[in-house]
Amino acid sequence: MPTPAEILDVLSKVYDPEIPLSVTELGIVKEEDISISDGNIRVLFTPTSPICPMGGVIGILIKYELEKVLGREVEVKVKPGTHIQESSLNRLLDNREEYERQVSRLKSLGLIK
Repeated sequence: MPTPAEILDVLSKVYDPEIPLSVTELGIVKEEDISISDGNIRVLFTPTSPICPMGGVIGILIKYELEKVLGREVEVKVKPGTHIQESSLNRLLDNREEYERQVSRLKSLGLIK
């Protein structure tokens, strides 16, 4: 099981699509946002603003990179109270079919390699 520090290391390579900084450099994900319990990994993220138009994309990029590197499913959620569309973004990240559809779309746009 990875440690929170190892998860942050993975996320240091995930960049905000609008700003050339990583999600760790921007404070989108911090160590206290990572919980590991009973073999489950949960990561909360704070979009750059309560109306961040890229909130969903950022969540997908975080989830995609962690699952690719760790080889296991990871729960990714918007930190409560940090985005106006929190529930919609969380539904997207929870719905595997829709998540996979959006990953394919982001790959076609070159946002995921």
